[in-house]
Amino acid sequence: MDKRAKLIAMYFPQLHAIPENDEWWGEGFTDWVNVKAAQPLFEGHNQPRIPLDKNHYDQSDMDTLIWQADLAKSHGIHGFCHYHYWFDGKQLLETPTDLMLGNKDINMPFCLSWANETWSKRWDGRDHHILMKQTHPPCKERWKLHFDYLIRAWSDERAICVDGKPVFVIYRPQNIPEIENMLDYWKELAVAHGLKGLYFIFQKQYEMPKRECLKGFDAAFQFQPFEAIYSPEFDPGSIRHSTWFKMIRRLPEGAQDLLRALRSKFVNELTFYDYDRVWAEVVKVRREPDLTTYPGAFVDWDNTARYKNKATIFKGASPEKFTFWLDKLLQTMPERDIPEPFVFINAWNEWAESTYLEPDEKNQFSYLKAISDVAGSKL
Repeated sequence: MDKRAKLIAMYFPQLHAIPENDEWWGEGFTDWVNVKAAQPLFEGHNQPRIPLDKNHYDQSDMDTLIWQADLAKSHGIHGFCHYHYWFDGKQLLETPTDLMLGNKDINMPFCLSWANETWSKRWDGRDHHILMKQTHPPCKERWKLHFDYLIRAWSDERAICVDGKPVFVIYRPQNIPEIENMLDYWKELAVAHGLKGLYFIFQKQYEMPKRECLKGFDAAFQFQPFEAIYSPEFDPGSIRHSTWFKMIRRLPEGAQDLLRALRSKFVNELTFYDYDRVWAEVVKVRREPDLTTYPGAFVDWDNTARYKNKATIFKGASPEKFTFWLDKLLQTMPERDIPEPFVFINAWNEWAESTYLEPDEKNQFSYLKAISDVAGSKL
């Protein structure tokens, strides 16, 4: 096995217009609207984030996808993990993924992450205002409908695999009734289609209150920076580790949305984390019980573009610090006992949350240079 670290960057497909966003947010809306409108909230605040040469690209343009793949590969990114928005047969923001699947000249390994959450007007503080409801009917007919779309991606020769099995990531497994049966059914169908099987990864953001939903999974990856700040070792006195907070995590998704809406109504302040302190937790070797555990990394985080004066900001981010900490993380890879040396990076192009590797006006190609310098040297 090639021991070189394989960096997989999370890939966000929000940067093209769709009819639903036109209806909900205004004609021609993409995440660039929020990115351009962001304002600095304190002295030295790095907002708005401006792409290099003001390249506010359109992901429905094939040339954009080719440019992104070429740029990523040339700097040492192994592959992209495309977010996949499936609502029981209805898809949103699928155009970049479908264009990539249809163009074999885009020489970029990929996998999909099913972001299986209900969409609401959370950016406006209205979590209870549902835009697109996420439902998961526990029946083979609906599972088969989803499989029939996914098999196209899983059968692609560019699909990222472990032991020959295509990788599929799920963000909120606890929201899916009978998920173990669904995953087993998909595996059966995959084998019937000539695949060796499927390799399911849980995208871990916080400690799972009920682990029964993870029985069908092979692995987890630590989605950073939030897996680190929600870990019991980070700020153990935080309310996030209290019995009360754990009880909230067990509530249905809709109830949690209502509580978030109440908090948003009454709490009107910025939340800060120290970049170095969080990264010091990220680089620790922490394993999930009974699951292969892949590490994660993050570039930066500042969601001012979406949440304005209620944003969460990681202070102290810089290309130099990212280089330092990514190097530290990759030094731990021999200790991790994983079948493939995957590291999931948040993110390639999440501009509205200021976590992106793509070049911008302030740092140019510095974050990509960090990937080249560090990952390229780790054998």
